[in-house]
Amino acid sequence: MQHEHLPPGTHASLLLACVQANAPRRHAVKTLALLLACGASLYAFERRSPWRNWTADYRTGINQRRVVTLNDGTQLTLNTNSAVNIAYSGAQRRIALLAGEIFIATGKDAVQRPFFVDTPHGSLQALGTRFTVRLHQQYASAGVLEGAVAVLAGDGAQRLVLRPGEGAHFDGTGVHRQALAPYGGAWLDGMLVARDMRLADFLAELSRYSDHPLACTPAIAGLRVSGSYPLADIGAILDAVSASLQLQRNTVTRFWGHQVVRIELAAR
Repeated sequence: MQHEHLPPGTHASLLLACVQANAPRRHAVKTLALLLACGASLYAFERRSPWRNWTADYRTGINQRRVVTLNDGTQLTLNTNSAVNIAYSGAQRRIALLAGEIFIATGKDAVQRPFFVDTPHGSLQALGTRFTVRLHQQYASAGVLEGAVAVLAGDGAQRLVLRPGEGAHFDGTGVHRQALAPYGGAWLDGMLVARDMRLADFLAELSRYSDHPLACTPAIAGLRVSGSYPLADIGAILDAVSASLQLQRNTVTRFWGHQVVRIELAAR
């Protein structure tokens, strides 16, 4: 070492000074590692049980479904990773969709109170009906199986009325009518149905029911998937799709102080 010629006392003092000088750096590194570990852990925990929805009246975890019968006879079914609040009063019935997707079969209210569903992107009024409502990142969507549903403007005025077989995407700026997806309600029977769906889109949908994010390499994103798949076993679905498209299934692991796993399909 370059300081070995120094007297022992001086050498010891230099070593102590180096240790003290590096202490803040070591502390910062330890703090950063702790923050990364906490961040990864919170990401995984948030994905399974979003903390914002802990206080919701009803909620489900990943790949769970729950059926609730409300006091007016309305049947409410929550899809995977969903949360709602219920606000019934003497004048009206309101459900706030906080996360995920729900199916509603409205009950016949004895005092005929109006029935509303509120989302961060707009509200709906059910007109004696069976329908679904789902939250997406930038908008909400609804689909009507029976009866009618009105999409409301911010002032409560009707913007659009949906009939059976119709759906809509809506946000704070507009509403767009669309045909109801033929198999959009398959989740009520615990199924995911695909008809000529892009592999990337199929995996994005399947990810809603998976403990780990699912993806595919860009080269195979446009491959087509068709079939009916029971959601009870995500691994079996991935195996079936991989076999039919002659793909391989890889587990991609990232370490940010905590293990984060992603399942990725790729060409063999």
